Amino acid sequence: MSVELLITAIGTIGAVVASTASLAYWLGRKFAEIEKRFAEIDKRFDEFDRRFNELARATRDQFEFFAEFLGFRGVLEARDVDFVKGELARLARLNPLTEEELRRIRELVEKEELTLEEADELRELARKFVDEHGDVPGAWKLLIYASIMRGIALRKKKQRESGQVS
Repeated sequence: MSVELLITAIGTIGAVVASTASLAYWLGRKFAEIEKRFAEIDKRFDEFDRRFNELARATRDQFEFFAEFLGFRGVLEARDVDFVKGELARLARLNPLTEEELRRIRELVEKEELTLEEADELRELARKFVDEHGDVPGAWKLLIYASIMRGIALRKKKQRESGQVS
């Protein structure tokens, strides 16, 4: 009877091992399929993220162009620039930039007139601010202001080069 019991136990163990191996193989295939699907989803999200970032850059470029054009054409008056400065003062309280960057932005915003190089510097700082903190309320105002000031600096440079007085 012990031989029969041993054969029955070996048969039972063999069946359990075969079932476990079959289940492990099936689970492995399913996990491989799931992993493949997640890889496809990751690719889709990466493509969406890339397209979204392109759209955000295009929107930023349009804001910059429009604001710079208004400044270049002289459409904006000193009171318009003062209004934007007031908005920027409120934005500065949020302070997501480094102390040095914030100090430099304040210096540039407080100036009545910027050289083209200073306007470019301000716009680069504003771009960084928008790229890193575009979700902060009012973040785009800094970029628009910087673009306006760049347009004004371009206009004044052109006037100086052509001998016109601003």
